Amino acid sequence: MKAISITDYQSGLQKLGCDNKMTSEIMNLLQSGQTESAAALLRKHKTQLLAELHAVSEKVDLLDFLLYQLKNYPMK
Repeated sequence: MKAISITDYQSGLQKLGCDNKMTSEIMNLLQSGQTESAAALLRKHKTQLLAELHAVSEKVDLLDFLLYQLKNYPMK
């Protein structure tokens, strides 16, 4: 696998939803060789994204339940 450029890395961070502050901080860490610190920030962001994903998943489950209820037990 080929390494990506700094510009591509920065673009990837933005696509992940990292704000300007976080993107700048990670880019500065990478450019100064502090890859472990950059990785720690990325892991933290991943944890936040997973929490958001789980919250949305619960909403979708509830929506499915309500749709099921409407289909099988119409409101009186």
